[in-house]
Parts: sequence; C-alpha cells; structure tokens
Amino acid sequence: MQKKETSIEVKVGALVLFSLTLLVGFVLILGDFSFSDGFTLHVDFDNAGGLKPGAEVAIAGISVGNVQELKFQPTEKKEDPSKPAVGVRATLRIDKEYADSLRVDNNFFISTRGVLGEPYIEIETVSLDTALLEEGAVVQGTQPPRLDVIVRKASGLLDTVQDLLTDPSMPTKDLLGNAASLMGHLDELIVDNRENIDETVNNTRMTTEEAAKLLAALNFAVDDGKGVQQMLRDAQTTASRARSISTKVDGKIAPLLDDATVTAENARVISDSAKRLLADNEQKIQDSVDNVHASTENIEAASGSANSIIARIEEGEGTVGRVLADREMYDDVKEILRTIKRQPWKILWKE
Repeated sequence: MQKKETSIEVKVGALVLFSLTLLVGFVLILGDFSFSDGFTLHVDFDNAGGLKPGAEVAIAGISVGNVQELKFQPTEKKEDPSKPAVGVRATLRIDKEYADSLRVDNNFFISTRGVLGEPYIEIETVSLDTALLEEGAVVQGTQPPRLDVIVRKASGLLDTVQDLLTDPSMPTKDLLGNAASLMGHLDELIVDNRENIDETVNNTRMTTEEAAKLLAALNFAVDDGKGVQQMLRDAQTTASRARSISTKVDGKIAPLLDDATVTAENARVISDSAKRLLADNEQKIQDSVDNVHASTENIEAASGSANSIIARIEEGEGTVGRVLADREMYDDVKEILRTIKRQPWKILWKE
C-alpha cells in the first residue's frame, strides 16, 4: 500500500514538473525572449497604429527582433507644424547578426501580417553603401496611411461637395447643363468628322511605318555599329594627331613668343629714347623747322626773280636778251667763242 501511494506521488510530481516546463516554454516562445546579444534602436512615429510591446521587427519579411517598449514622446512642432504635439517612440531590440543591415537611410514603417492583420515594424534597407546606425540611435519612422484619417478626409470632401451642390449662390445646375451640352457637341463633332479622324489615324500609322523603315535603313547603314565604331576610331586617330601637332607647335611657338617679347621690350626702349630725345631737342627742332621754312621762302623768292629775268631775256631786254634776240649777233658771238676756244692767244694779240 505504501509503495502504491509513493508511485502516485511520483507520477503527480512528474506531471507537475512537466506542466511547469511546458508553461515556461510557452512563456518564452510567446514572450519572444532571446538570450542572444541585441542591438537597440529608437524609432519615432506620429501614431502607434495598434503596435504593442513584443511585436515583431522584420527585414525583408524575416523576423530579426521585437519591440521592447512604447512610450509617449513630445515632438518638435517647429520643424513641422502639421505634426501632432505628442508622438510615440518605439524601442526596438534587433539581433546583432543583422546589425550590418541597419543603415542611416533605412525606412521604418508599421505594417500588418496574417489574417488578423497583426501589426509589426518592417525595416526597408535602401542601400548597403551608406553608414551604419549606431547603438541607441534615434530615427524617424515613416507613418503609414491610417484608415480613420482617410475616412475623415473623405467625409470632409463629401460634405464640401454637398455644400457646393446645395448652395443657391452656385449655379450648379447650369454648370451641369453646360457640361452635358459640351459633351453632346463633342459627340456630334466626332460623328461629323469621323472620316477626317480616320484619315488622320491612317496618316499617323503610315508615318509610324515609314519611321520604322527609316530606322531599319539606318541600322543597315551603320552595319550593326561597325561603321560608327570605325568613325569613332578615325576620330580618335585624328585627335591623337592633332595633339601631336599641337605639342610640336607649342614647342616652336614658345621661342617665338620669347623673341616677340624681347622685340616688344626693345621697341618700348626705343620709343622711350625717342620721346626723351624729342623732349630734350624740342626747341632745336622747332628752330630747324623755322629755318627750313625761311629757306623755302628764299628759294621761292629767288625762283620768282629767275623767272622774271628769264621772261625779260625772252622779251629781248638787256644785253643777253638782245644777243639772243638778234640772230646775226648771236652767230658773231658764237664765232668769237669758237675762235677763242681754238686760238686763245688772239685775245692778247692779233696776227
């Protein structure tokens, strides 16, 4: 009897121990406890959207952590006046092995999964080339569209439309009538010009076909790009030759520029010397100019006198004039001069 009672107690104890173990396991699983190292982040949202502590945190749909805490967080309305005065800060715990996916340009937003729409935080990794987020960093989450806000805005829009339709100062009926009339006129216009519209459509189709043929001809002309590649190679060769010629020309131009610089400097020195010479001898130059002017006037006067004498000689005035005017006397004088030239002693005595 004693053994039977002991056996029952052992069985009850084993059942209790198994139940406690199962309970601890359920608590650990449902509580999402983890004994691995975690990476802590703080994400600010305008509204939690049904998010609760313990909710999953996922990257590309894979669970990488959970939400540890949700608390109110005052917002800076100076940056965005449309934001509410109080927001929500979610503290996330993410496994260390996924820390390389946490970048400064990541997007954090609240999403839902499952049939019941259980909310969780999805992390969208935009790029792996940006800087890593530091431990305890605070980032701004992307606020998802809220159904209640959408319904409220839609209700306001419907109220506004209803007010416009019922406002007696607004000619709503006239506007609707004019719109209906306009649609009727457009329909008649399309019916009356159907042939023209069809012709325009056909012309457009033909133009498209011709453009396709032109593109095909261009593709054939370039020979799958070989002609263009040859043109590019020729252009590169020409550019290389141009660079070579430019290098040679630069080598020759440099000495020419140096010579031109020296020549310009010499010209400047000569110009300065000429200016100083003119400044030092300005009075002498002026006197020389005056003397030349006076000499010119004397020459002109002498020329006038010579012209007067020649005129008198031509008129037969004076001894020379009479000699030149009298032919016989001119011949006698000529004969005397010839005799003196041949027999100069006759000037002293006669034979």
